[in-house]
Amino acid sequence: MPQLNIDDFAPQLIWLAIIFAAFYFALANQALPRIQGILASRKARMEGDIESARAAQQRADREAERYEAGIAAARAKGQAGIRAHRQKLEAELGQKREAFERDLAAKAAETDKSVQKLIEQAAGEMEAMTAGAVSDIVKEFAGLEVTGGEVSAALRQGSKE
Repeated sequence: MPQLNIDDFAPQLIWLAIIFAAFYFALANQALPRIQGILASRKARMEGDIESARAAQQRADREAERYEAGIAAARAKGQAGIRAHRQKLEAELGQKREAFERDLAAKAAETDKSVQKLIEQAAGEMEAMTAGAVSDIVKEFAGLEVTGGEVSAALRQGSKE
């Protein structure tokens, strides 16, 4: 193998150094400055993007705080409206309940009067029927003629004792 021939080491090393130097100068003068420029522009663009993202995040945070404050204010206003409406409805309900209770009390009193009249009427009719039945019984068994008034007076006196 020619690479391992000791006589060829010196020229191979010289050509290696020349080719290495040529590659190094070509890279150092042309490729590396372009790569450095590209990397620097990318870094600057990324830093600019990061800074604009931070600014956008701060704006979004401020907007979120403003939005939350608006929601809290709207919620408080809604709650106040609900409380006011509830108080108004409770007052109206109280008035209607009082009116209903007055009407109910009036109707109950009227119904009590009607029931009392019916009871008195029924008692009167019952007394008349009882007087008629008792006078018929007395006439049948005792053979005495008794009027309805006498029977009623006797019944009243008996109920008092």
